[in-house]
Amino acid sequence: MDYGRLSQDERDRLLKNDLSVEKVRFLEKYALHSSSDLKWYTTKNNTPARLYFSHHFVKTNGIMEILFHKYQFCFAKLKYFRANMQSYQPTKYNPAKGFIHTDMWDAEFFMHKRSKKQIDLRFLQQITELEVFLNLVEWLESLEEDNAL
Repeated sequence: MDYGRLSQDERDRLLKNDLSVEKVRFLEKYALHSSSDLKWYTTKNNTPARLYFSHHFVKTNGIMEILFHKYQFCFAKLKYFRANMQSYQPTKYNPAKGFIHTDMWDAEFFMHKRSKKQIDLRFLQQITELEVFLNLVEWLESLEEDNAL
């Protein structure tokens, strides 16, 4: 199919039909639009187009991988949270209600369940050294042990 011949709305609608509801919600949350070469990008706030990922990437990966790719997390973070997500709750901040539970596609924070500590995904994004991330994980796990006593 020649996706370049389709209008933006037609192409977006057609490509979104390939995806799960949560992936479509993610694309809509970040106002992503497709290109004729099947890449998803945003042009928010009158800035140059910013590429998020290819349509193939969105189709073949889960919502956690998509979210982590958006924040440019390293594989160590993905591997850790894949194995330990049961210890966390995806949340986001609502000015009227405070932190509220949400689905993974809408997450902006992870609440560590045992300690109730909120971890901002933008904070995790800034961690570029493995040792710093491992120290954070160790600290969170020590909070679990303290709360278990």
